Amino acid sequence: MKALNQIVDGLTRFVMGLSAATVFVITFAQVLCRYVLKSPLPWSTDILRLAFTYLVFWGAAWCVREKGNLNVDVLLTAMPVKLRRLVEILINVILCGFFVLLMVYGGQFAKSGLSQTTSYLPIPMTVYYASIPSAALVMLFYMVQILAAQLRNFTKKEAGEE
Repeated sequence: MKALNQIVDGLTRFVMGLSAATVFVITFAQVLCRYVLKSPLPWSTDILRLAFTYLVFWGAAWCVREKGNLNVDVLLTAMPVKLRRLVEILINVILCGFFVLLMVYGGQFAKSGLSQTTSYLPIPMTVYYASIPSAALVMLFYMVQILAAQLRNFTKKEAGEE
């Protein structure tokens, strides 16, 4: 499992890094060409949109890994510890279901883009839309691990093994 984690972590970092570098380089080139050379790069918007889309969705997957997803924990902190742990597990089970739905419907959405291409480049929109189910798969991967750790921790504390 550790090897699989390293592969998924590496892939996620690679996609985020490549996307961020692409956004930076293409934006810089576009500004340079537009304002210095007075000749904009029309194709750059297609590449920027693609890179930004992957950066956002795969960045969200990394947030799941880091447990950095947005939550309002006012009610959770007011609950007794045992109930709070149960509610956190329930929330993560619901999130797993959401990620599965995101994979399924994101896959259908990606399939719908096969007949469409970008404005300037002959890139099928499926390439853009594939960021949704692919990132959802990574989110589910990380959330299942978090959930498994929560369940192990919960059962240990229930058995008095603190």
